[in-house]
Amino acid sequence: MFPEILINQNIQAFFEFIYDRQSVWHKRTFLKEPAPWTDDKILQDFRFCNVYRELDGGTLAITKYLRQPLTPQQKLFNIIAYRFFNRRDTIENLFGGLLDPDKFDFKFLERRFDAQKAEGNIFSNAYLITAHACHPSYRPHDKHVQILFMLDELRPKIDSLLEKLRSLPAGCGIEILSRNIPMAGPFLAGQILLDCTYAGDIVPYTANDFLVVGPGAHWGLNIIFNQKLNKKEAEKKCRQLWQMQPQAFDELKARTGKDWQAVRWQNPAYCGGKHLCLHDIQNSLCEFRKYYRLKNGEKAKKRYYHPAKEQ
Repeated sequence: MFPEILINQNIQAFFEFIYDRQSVWHKRTFLKEPAPWTDDKILQDFRFCNVYRELDGGTLAITKYLRQPLTPQQKLFNIIAYRFFNRRDTIENLFGGLLDPDKFDFKFLERRFDAQKAEGNIFSNAYLITAHACHPSYRPHDKHVQILFMLDELRPKIDSLLEKLRSLPAGCGIEILSRNIPMAGPFLAGQILLDCTYAGDIVPYTANDFLVVGPGAHWGLNIIFNQKLNKKEAEKKCRQLWQMQPQAFDELKARTGKDWQAVRWQNPAYCGGKHLCLHDIQNSLCEFRKYYRLKNGEKAKKRYYHPAKEQ
């Protein structure tokens, strides 16, 4: 346990943002109320990720397939493939839903991806993927080709990778993935490992057992604590926010009447229980940073919400 920290105005704002964003999801998806689901103009006009990562469209796209009767090796391979592109259209249309590592056809997929790239984007803009070429001698500047090369070479190593993830502690998972998957840095490795925790039979731990603070979340922590934190300090502060949720939400309810327990995701299998898991706190910090910038009149890329589209 960490020493208790005082709930200052920025911490109050962070937990109120979490409540307000989750309330939008609760009213729209659970209660099925018509829009608008909030009086907050920023939440009305701009798109924010759900506070529960498992409820976001990108995660739902891959977890839908993880529920199918696949081997752990097949699940792990498809998670890796999907997160490099991180786009629902890619897994649905280009991968055809699922990839079989034993029947991976590089040339077929190369042609398929080339055709799609000519018509539009094949990558999500949620985060950047390294441009480092896996095979510099062949189309080194075509990132999708280099990713396909990487996947092709990973196929015979997937058993060994799975064994390493299962036999070593959760804290080693990100380093294992970063070392064994070319082009995957710590942040992307963390996203892959999070998906592995949802599968049920890939790794023996949950999203509460490891942490990687992404750059957006780190920025959010700097805002909340009004100081420039180093990596170790940022991880400590993130864990403090995770542990102080009961107190923070109780204070929010007493101050505003906003009851977290009334809007939270009612999923008994969720590893965070009645509050957010450690990584959902981390994800929410990134979204809070965007919200804070907009609230304070700073420029941010507009991603307008349209009621006909999924939020």
